[in-house]
Amino acid sequence: MIPTEEIENINKGWLTLNIIWAAMLISVFIYLFVGLYMEDKISIPIEKNIFDILRNTLYIVSFVTLIATKYIRKLVLSGKGLSNVKKAYQQSNQNIQHPALARYTTAMIIALAMSESIGIYGLILFFLGKNQLDLYLLILISAAAMLYYRPKKEEVISMAKELKEPRTVA
Repeated sequence: MIPTEEIENINKGWLTLNIIWAAMLISVFIYLFVGLYMEDKISIPIEKNIFDILRNTLYIVSFVTLIATKYIRKLVLSGKGLSNVKKAYQQSNQNIQHPALARYTTAMIIALAMSESIGIYGLILFFLGKNQLDLYLLILISAAAMLYYRPKKEEVISMAKELKEPRTVA
């Protein structure tokens, strides 16, 4: 069981976490509106074969980004390789954020940034090829990934419980 003061500490940072998530999700839709608004105003000449190669490359990069996001998020949440971050947290009296919330925030921002990049690829393809399908599809994938990686309080609370329990070495 987590003490009440730790739950209150987590609740203090929860609003900030949701604001970050909402802002990043809204930014993807801003890309959509900017792309559609600027469709006739921006003309970038590019050869069709070069565009096709770039299009295929960005779709592959988007797919790899989508898959990698899950594993990178999981790695950050597990805390592997974060011993320097833990030491810095323990030495800092300025940081009042709960360690579980700090780790969760870092993992969430990384996952959201990677997901948002997929929408940016769609915007780039749209400006180059004027194909609305590229814009809509990659923005939709980006937004869906951001919804999937939205903040979940249960995950933070379970992380706080795990951090509280002493680990046994088998």
